Amino acid sequence: MQPVEDSPVRTVGNVYSHVCLGGTFDLLHGGHKILLTVGALLASQRLVIGITAPSMIRSKHLAPLIPSWKSRCKFVSSFLSNIGMPSSRVEVVEISDPFGPPAVDPRFECIVASQETLSNCVKLNEIRVERGFKPLSLEKIEFVLDTVNAAEKPPAKLDDYKLSSSTNRFYLLGKLLRPVNKAAGHNRGFIRPYVIGLAGPSGSGKSALARRLANLSSAVHIVDCDQLGHKAYEPGSACYEMLIAHFGFEAIASPTPPHPIDRGRLGKLVFSDPRRLDELNKIVWPEIKKQIQEILCELGAKRDPDGSRPIVVLDAAVLFQAKWDLICDEVWVAVLPREEAQRRICERNKITPEAANDRLSRQSSAIASCTGGLDWWDSGQIDTGLGPVGHAHVVLSTEWEPECSQAQVQRAFSELLKRIPSVD
Repeated sequence: MQPVEDSPVRTVGNVYSHVCLGGTFDLLHGGHKILLTVGALLASQRLVIGITAPSMIRSKHLAPLIPSWKSRCKFVSSFLSNIGMPSSRVEVVEISDPFGPPAVDPRFECIVASQETLSNCVKLNEIRVERGFKPLSLEKIEFVLDTVNAAEKPPAKLDDYKLSSSTNRFYLLGKLLRPVNKAAGHNRGFIRPYVIGLAGPSGSGKSALARRLANLSSAVHIVDCDQLGHKAYEPGSACYEMLIAHFGFEAIASPTPPHPIDRGRLGKLVFSDPRRLDELNKIVWPEIKKQIQEILCELGAKRDPDGSRPIVVLDAAVLFQAKWDLICDEVWVAVLPREEAQRRICERNKITPEAANDRLSRQSSAIASCTGGLDWWDSGQIDTGLGPVGHAHVVLSTEWEPECSQAQVQRAFSELLKRIPSVD
């Protein structure tokens, strides 16, 4: 038997009875089509395509912008049908490990792969040899270079500009993904101003993105909903009185006049008990919404000399949970890999990785419970209407250098101005 490291790597020419290939296959591009076409040409009896399961792609760049497994399966099947591959010779399977069916099925003879997956193919052949199977012939496909305007090129870490799903997802940042919410004006009771809800997990950089937006135009106004929350807690406010009445003065008020809410004591009371947290939110969130409505009314009544329509950005961590997204003309979401979000939280708040992870886990559960079961990092959102990205009109990311964030914001704002009337 030939050594595994000498597994043959050939150009297309042979035909095999059983051929396999695998990948994510999201946003089907030219590279995917070449891979699938070669597989179809090589397979005389059976072509098996392994499409990665959602559990395998959470760590990919911009994973929430990856379509659902069902959609990716449809992309592949439709393309193979269009090039004349009989469905009787095609099998599409979900794979939840790096090796898939050829690791356990001796009938496979060939695997079609790109340069970046060759090392995994070598490991696969080692597994096959250990199990007494014949090593697979490797048919390598060269990358297709991504020819885009230099100003539009993604960060270098996204696969060196080869044509890839990662770069395709990057190009979606700052673009309108779905029709705007035409019911927003009715829901809030007035048309002006134009309202954008901005949400994202801790560490995602959403507040920095909001500031970048505000720096682009004097027509942009930022409403920090966290600050409104602090204002709602102030002694003498209606919210303060309701909190004292519900939770008790001794339980949550500071003993020092004017007896402000002790947020530390309140936090210990509610964060360990979901029922109590829900009670708190039902008191506080409506009061914050009243403040939001007042600010929107005030800004909407103003008329700039040039007739510019005010644009308000609601910077709100609980935008979806509080259902404030319903009063927004658009929802913009900031995404970031969980590991990077955790690192930023540790650095910013001077807390342990465990504490940061606990915070993100709570946010993960909270957002999933109100957006269809998917959290900030799950794939399969963009095409299903599930998860925060499934509800987002625009997605942004601060994962890369500041210049990249700025370019996204400028692109998003430029397109925003094209789709909203400047005078109303």
